[in-house]
Amino acid sequence: MKKRIALVGLNNFNNIGDRIIAETTNYLIQLKGENKVESYFVDVSPYDSYCRVHLPFRFKCFNLIRKLEHFLTSVWPSEKLLYYIQYFSWKIKLYRYYDQQLKTADAVVFSGGGFIKYRAQELNYLVDMITKLSQEKGIPVMMNAMGIEGYSSTDLRCQKLKNAINRPCVKVITARDNLSLLNERYIANKLIITELVGDPAFYTPECYQINRKDSNIIGLGVIRNDIFVKYGINYTEDEVMNLYQEIIKELEKRKIKWKLFSNGLTSDYNFGMRLLESLGINSSKYVPCPQNSKDFADTMSGFEAIIGARLHACITAYSLDIPAIGLVWNEKLKLFGELIGKKENFINVEQLNAKYIVDILEKKRNDCYDVEQRNNLKQLTVEYIDNFIKML
Repeated sequence: MKKRIALVGLNNFNNIGDRIIAETTNYLIQLKGENKVESYFVDVSPYDSYCRVHLPFRFKCFNLIRKLEHFLTSVWPSEKLLYYIQYFSWKIKLYRYYDQQLKTADAVVFSGGGFIKYRAQELNYLVDMITKLSQEKGIPVMMNAMGIEGYSSTDLRCQKLKNAINRPCVKVITARDNLSLLNERYIANKLIITELVGDPAFYTPECYQINRKDSNIIGLGVIRNDIFVKYGINYTEDEVMNLYQEIIKELEKRKIKWKLFSNGLTSDYNFGMRLLESLGINSSKYVPCPQNSKDFADTMSGFEAIIGARLHACITAYSLDIPAIGLVWNEKLKLFGELIGKKENFINVEQLNAKYIVDILEKKRNDCYDVEQRNNLKQLTVEYIDNFIKML
């Protein structure tokens, strides 16, 4: 009988990068499972539309609790109170859903991405619930190609997340970055196997049967203009809009062909439309919003080089041998640049100047990657997935 693997991720999120992570991990599981395993997707945070239909009462309770959160924490300001309000709201909403989803699972694999973090998205609560259920059900867990985003010895969210990933059910945690932080600060259970690996999206060409095309067009990847502020960086929405406007003007000045693209998020795409309108440029300069992962990968394969702000725009470009210049609003972009030996391609907020960015682009647009290093990282990714499957 085939072993069933629950592949946990942001599988239906409209950021295509998260879908690529899930689908490339699934590709590797099927590749190494050799017909001995079958996998199925478990969406770690189902869309509201799904919840309204399938979890209506729990969804209403979740929203009610979150409405009360601001009032309760303003009356009794407490980190502990805030933590338990948020945890309880997610438990009400999704615990039974996870219980049902894992009922037939022989193993759980977190497909990859920024799950080991606590400051944004509230995924820490979801990791806690899933590993708790897995422990109760005796289901082994692998956390594949995790992004490790920060650590605090005093933040309750971080410490609870640390407890969650050290449960005995967790057998393997591979990291796409920050392995030293994972090993030195997070890992207390020394039986957990850890290793630095490549992001599963490095397998984009194999998974989607797509290769780089000949092109002289630069892709300019948009991101919503409040992203820096949301992540605690002093770079305003107006400054982001101005930066993109100036980048386009600089590309036009140098007669460099370009097109806008997005990773699929509505907020990113809408910002791109406002950007074009502000410059009086029609939407023919904008690649249509991708409908699925293959669509996005195909779009990326048609660029000579990219300027990207979303991590998986840069990762997809890397997988296809397309030079990428990254605008750093989150440490994960900087860490990716360091991992692949292209630190100078990833531009911090202090350097966000259109002329400088386009100078770097022109310097690097015909650059090459270290293919041997990429192949080694890819091999490690698949090796640790294979080893976990063999444990089952």
